Amino acid sequence: MSGLVNPKDSPEESAYALLIELVRAQRVPVYSGGDISNLLSMYSQAVQHFKKENEGKS
Repeated sequence: MSGLVNPKDSPEESAYALLIELVRAQRVPVYSGGDISNLLSMYSQAVQHFKKENEGKS
């Protein structure tokens, strides 16, 4: 990862960085058929997680 992203400051960017790192580490299935709905679902879940975590700390 080129730089660290603070989930508190940017949940969307943090979720994107997490997903990129999971793909690079080959921890997600390869999508050859063009169906990336599971990948998008993982991104949405990560964003929700980071946002919920921030709300709980405020």
